[in-house]
Amino acid sequence: MCEKELAMNLTYAVDRLYEMGWLPSKGGGTELDRLDDGRRFPSVQSIVADFGLAGLKLVIKPNLMFNCYQAAWCPLNENLDPAHEPDDRHGTVIGSCEREAAVYALAQHLSTLAEMQLAIA
Repeated sequence: MCEKELAMNLTYAVDRLYEMGWLPSKGGGTELDRLDDGRRFPSVQSIVADFGLAGLKLVIKPNLMFNCYQAAWCPLNENLDPAHEPDDRHGTVIGSCEREAAVYALAQHLSTLAEMQLAIA
């Protein structure tokens, strides 16, 4: 996949993250990366740390067979189980690069939390 395609996929992931209400100002001490259009988004290391603060571990692995990256998360005291049903503490996403997979994971996690808050209200 060429760099332009990677940038387009990462742009879409950042769009999704912003749709979920994430803003650079909410990042606190978060290390930020920048898209070509100037929008900021959290670095992979910052995203992994954010999951850790939520009591979750985020693991990002390359899948050489499909030329992509898989980001999966679960509670810190559990082993990753790809067959586990997605919920507020478990999930899996795919990205074309490590940064895209991490950003998608954070966006998906925020989306799940927002859905839970709506269900409670």
